[in-house]
Amino acid sequence: MTVTRDKPYMSVTWIPKFLIGDRSCIWSCWFKAQHQDYERMPSDFDSAKWNAEHTDLLNKLIEDLEELGCELFIERQNSFRVESASSGLVVSGKPDVIADFPDGRTVIYDAKTGYQSPAHVLQVQLYMYLLPKSNLTRWRDMGRGMDMDKRFEGAVVYPGGHQVDVPADSIDDAFVARLAAFMQKMTSDMPPRRVPSGEECRWCEIAFGDCPDRFVDVT
Repeated sequence: MTVTRDKPYMSVTWIPKFLIGDRSCIWSCWFKAQHQDYERMPSDFDSAKWNAEHTDLLNKLIEDLEELGCELFIERQNSFRVESASSGLVVSGKPDVIADFPDGRTVIYDAKTGYQSPAHVLQVQLYMYLLPKSNLTRWRDMGRGMDMDKRFEGAVVYPGGHQVDVPADSIDDAFVARLAAFMQKMTSDMPPRRVPSGEECRWCEIAFGDCPDRFVDVT
């Protein structure tokens, strides 16, 4: 049964496709941020297959980084929460790997088993931006005070050894402003308009009871 959350909540994984324009129905993200225990559409996603492939890719990444002498922080060690003092919005995330390199660099890695996408880069950027503001005190001073010059770098790793680097300076004023504008929509009492379509609704988990405008293919 759908209930309103005590305070708005988002997972980092919900955000990237909306910020890059791959998805247009911002209402669906707003609804999930504001509600919980809603009915979900059935899914044919093979989670067991995905977990196995992701684990294989992650283990290879860990082995490679260990050979380089990195100190590693892996998956659950990286679970974090950030709460906005003004809106109460809570954002949570869990980067796959954070690596401290012997040369002093700190790199956030995310392993992706699918096709390369700009959304993957943006997800890493979100980790880079949010972690210093999070409950994980180890990273709280990155880019501030004595660590002003020490900032997260990032990388997305794909099967076959392909890697997309995400430089520290990609977290610029434009990125921060774009994210702030999106978060403001997510915490507004006024819901955005729904944008139903075949492609949009295909990937949306919100069922008809909460979204009677869901696209229905009658062909």
